[in-house]
Amino acid sequence: MSTNIKVNFEKKTGKRIQPLHGFNSGPMTKVFTYDARPLFVEGGFPYVRLHDSEYPYGSGEFIDIPCIFKNFDADENDPASYNFGNTDEYIRQCLNVGSKIIYRLGVSIEHSPVKRYTHPPKDFAKWARICEHIIRHYNEGWADGFLWNIEYWEIWNEPDLDRNTDNKRCWGGTAAEFAELYTVAARHLKACFPHLRIGGCGFSNVRNEFIEEFFSDISKRSPRVPLDFYTWHRYKGEAAAYVEGAAIVRSLLTEFGYGEVESILDEWNLMYAWDRANQAESYRAMKDHRGASFYAATLCALQEQTDVTIATQFEADVVKEFCGVFNVKNMCVGGLSSGSARLAELEPTKGFYAFKSFNSLYRMGDSVTLHCDHDDIFATAAAGECGNGVLLSNQSGGEVDVTLSLSGVRGSIIVRLTDADRSNERILELDAGATCQLRLSMRPDSFAYIGTDLPDPVPNDEA
Repeated sequence: MSTNIKVNFEKKTGKRIQPLHGFNSGPMTKVFTYDARPLFVEGGFPYVRLHDSEYPYGSGEFIDIPCIFKNFDADENDPASYNFGNTDEYIRQCLNVGSKIIYRLGVSIEHSPVKRYTHPPKDFAKWARICEHIIRHYNEGWADGFLWNIEYWEIWNEPDLDRNTDNKRCWGGTAAEFAELYTVAARHLKACFPHLRIGGCGFSNVRNEFIEEFFSDISKRSPRVPLDFYTWHRYKGEAAAYVEGAAIVRSLLTEFGYGEVESILDEWNLMYAWDRANQAESYRAMKDHRGASFYAATLCALQEQTDVTIATQFEADVVKEFCGVFNVKNMCVGGLSSGSARLAELEPTKGFYAFKSFNSLYRMGDSVTLHCDHDDIFATAAAGECGNGVLLSNQSGGEVDVTLSLSGVRGSIIVRLTDADRSNERILELDAGATCQLRLSMRPDSFAYIGTDLPDPVPNDEA
């Protein structure tokens, strides 16, 4: 099988390369004992979404409203009612590696039979005021806080999950109750912080009865219920499914009068299916060349074929089964301390290099024109002051001979290949002229980066 890809680095599409290579969970996990900070910097992950953070190891101390405001009957105006300490440090480590924050206001998923926090808050207005003070702590310095300018504040996570079961792991109420909570919170927070982006709701699917009931409810209210951005989740085994999902989301938003709203995919990963056998194989694939190629293909598809503005993959926490980008390299228990740090070191999987390669295009900035004549080869390309490059992935199921015709090339280019036997291996370097053509044999479930060999990013100063 063969395919032809043509790229013109001098012809911009008018679209920027989007920050699609973010993650759920930050660089310091398992209560500050697993250290992925060097790899976060190397990968250039632009966003961290704060959800299921430190679950289950620190589930009583991090991010969630009941972790920060432990006694709902306490005075929400009193700084002494809040427990910010570990969350402060968690966010600091995210900012220190250059990642921006999407802060999920709500609770983590609860898999245990007895649910602690997923029931609807007993006072929606007070819950909104608690959220207000959390925002003031991180953005306005309230309660010995910070001026961190966190822009995205997401209300809840997957309220529609388990809607037809008795084991509701994220939201124990009805769609009508959730619409009321969202309305009260969004109106209050937008009135307090008109310059920030307030949205939600991390729905577990692209469309279902719960989501339709939610939108039917809020779309009829006056004044209009704020929704600056809309977050949704997708776990599929084909990159094309994310293109389909983004189109369904846009159609849904348009139908209910929110057609202009920003679409953010803030949970996604490879999942062949949710039955026992396919789940088990999916977790294995996340760690090998199959997951790596899928990640590269999905990033290309999101960039080229959707209007998704931000994406955060689930998951960067190496202790969780969904983590496809890191393994533990050297185990060490001790954690951060005043004099020294004894931390477990992580190492990249093959999948890490899909995100790092996409970050090279993100650093270049401008999307450029690309034509590929094969539907199962996913590609995207970029150019900018720092260089030019192409990311492509073979999802055809067979070996493919790719002919790349590149024009407007500036400087030398390298070819790096990841497949069953290679991990980001540099296989070729060309002192290309303005135009060049090269042929590349790609095995099944492989991806390649062709372009400027950019130096690794450098860390930000401490926040």
